[in-house]
Amino acid sequence: MLKTRNIFIDTQAFVANNFFENKNLRRLAEFGNKETINIYLTEITINEIKSNIKEELLNAQNEINQFKKSISGKSKILKNVPEFKQYIDLPPLNIKVDFNKLTKELDEFIKDGKVSIIPYDTANLEDIITKYFNKEKPFGTGKKKYEFPDAIVLSAIEHWCLKNKCQIYIVGNDKDMSEYVSEMLLPIQKLRTILDFLNKFENERTVWITGLFKKSEEQIRQKLSESFKAKIYDKFFNEINVKSIDIEDFIFHEESIVQDNIDTGETIFQFEFDIYFSTTIEYEHFYESSIDYDDENDKWPFNKYRTLMISMSKTEIAEIAIEADYEQFQKNGQTESSVFCSYISIPNEDDFIKALR
Repeated sequence: MLKTRNIFIDTQAFVANNFFENKNLRRLAEFGNKETINIYLTEITINEIKSNIKEELLNAQNEINQFKKSISGKSKILKNVPEFKQYIDLPPLNIKVDFNKLTKELDEFIKDGKVSIIPYDTANLEDIITKYFNKEKPFGTGKKKYEFPDAIVLSAIEHWCLKNKCQIYIVGNDKDMSEYVSEMLLPIQKLRTILDFLNKFENERTVWITGLFKKSEEQIRQKLSESFKAKIYDKFFNEINVKSIDIEDFIFHEESIVQDNIDTGETIFQFEFDIYFSTTIEYEHFYESSIDYDDENDKWPFNKYRTLMISMSKTEIAEIAIEADYEQFQKNGQTESSVFCSYISIPNEDDFIKALR
């Protein structure tokens, strides 16, 4: 149940959703644009978001440089294969240009979502210092550099709520912020949870479509299985080649409605799921000693590439879209529905390599 229309988005919510690569922030902005909700940030939060963007870009630059160095060595033969050229000849990362592109998306989010800024000068400095010396949340036993900015932000929001006699949701998975005790501040860890609240708010159709989702579990399992396999087979890995996948089981966690398009009859559910599967992987084996070499026959004793079957379990995220006509259901109690997987995450190469060891 929605307790307030006021929503503050913490920096960690942007980081956890990979900034604007995930659609949930834009989905929330649509509710803000329609003034169904009031979205808030602080100047400190905006600066923290920008700082995180720059840090992530610098990390990406280091990863790209390491990849280029590696590929130009032991895998340089791939430069002769046209299909691999696009992966090897990666464009240079221009930190300044790409930073401006991503911060522009932040500016657009603020504009499109009609985001308001809570001034940080409403924070109570005396209260912050007292909490610091008493090691009260958001302060702890550690000395995290983010504790004071978090404390200023929380104090500013809390006193803004007291002034306006209202409550506000704090969306983000920062533990110290979520454990901050206040009657004014309502912690929510995930964006999809608040989107679920909003889509279900005074909406009988969403209750009906949620029931339809639960009745379609077998069909959803099939769609997830197909999408999971297809995405892994289509994924380019540097060090391994996935030959086959056998999915053993899915365990669904609580689903959330992140988008409900009444005009088209399409509802998008987002949820985490545990997947258990076995896979056969081909990987390049490197001999560690020349002792292994067969001098007599002038070759290594075994094939350079090894094939191994491994079992894995991972927690991933998926989006399932269900299309159904609610008006038709209201008229005659029946309706046709279609189910498809619009997004699914998969393990990365490091996950597979760890399972090899």
